[in-house]
Amino acid sequence: MARRPVGRGSRQSPRARLVQRLAALPPATTPGFSTGIREVVESLSDPEAQLADVLRSTRHPTDVRFAALYGWLLRLRREERYAEYESVLRQYGHEFEQEPYVYTFHAIVARNRGDASSLRSAVEYSRRAAELMPDVAGVVHQLAAFLIEYLERSDSVVEAELREAERSVDQAIALTHGQIGHYFETRARILAIRGDFGAARAAVNQAIELEPRTTRDYQRRLTQYQTTRIRIELLQQRAYWRRQQEDNRRELTDFKAQQLQLLGLLAAVVAFIATTGNLAASARWPDSIRLIEGMAGSIIIVFASFTLASSKSVWRVLFMYLVGGVLLVVPYLVEG
Repeated sequence: MARRPVGRGSRQSPRARLVQRLAALPPATTPGFSTGIREVVESLSDPEAQLADVLRSTRHPTDVRFAALYGWLLRLRREERYAEYESVLRQYGHEFEQEPYVYTFHAIVARNRGDASSLRSAVEYSRRAAELMPDVAGVVHQLAAFLIEYLERSDSVVEAELREAERSVDQAIALTHGQIGHYFETRARILAIRGDFGAARAAVNQAIELEPRTTRDYQRRLTQYQTTRIRIELLQQRAYWRRQQEDNRRELTDFKAQQLQLLGLLAAVVAFIATTGNLAASARWPDSIRLIEGMAGSIIIVFASFTLASSKSVWRVLFMYLVGGVLLVVPYLVEG
């Protein structure tokens, strides 16, 4: 009995179907590529092994093999297996140097080395990728995320780079019509650096609301958002204590200045007393008494003027002025 023909779909192996799906993806430099490859990865039973199998076969077209590399690296990054990520990129990345996405791969490797110079390299790689793919939201957002991480670790914030991070995250949000949660988490970190802590908290809340609860990344993202919330609180507390420190430093500086003024005043008073004493010693006794009384009145008025700004009791200062005035005027009235 003759065999009935078997449909083409039933003859395809899982590997052939995967290759077909990878070949059908949009070009790598278009916004739809990353979304499409994520859907492919999510649908595979063993994505790492299946994608590695396609990548290792040089008989497949370059764009198919690159899509397999992207999907494999995506899987490793989601699981935070960064040592394996770097190893895979080192092994296969040189074959796809013409692909703009490779800059983002190198940026991720540099960022995860942890030191400041490597993070700076990650920013430069991301900036180059964003220049080549300005319409791909994920690439533009990566620049914003790595820039803000670099600024968070820096001793001082470069305003031009902070504005660049703001522009990049706003552009990424606009490209995705405000539907990607973790873009708002990046915006929250920028707002926190600017000191707008209320808006930063609101942005984190928006990120949590937008995050899809059905994806395998949900718990990881939620932990990330909670960490950002804590960071915002810590930054606000640090800003508060910094203001307090500045206020205390300013008050201490003012106190030192007042002490110097007081010392200068005391020196002048001592000189005035010494001069008046010498004059009184050589004068007749009625004149000596008037000199001493005038000196006492002058000293009281000087100290009353000095304490006028800081004294809480205006009446006490007025009484001092009255006493000083009496000591200055009475001797001459009595003489008259």
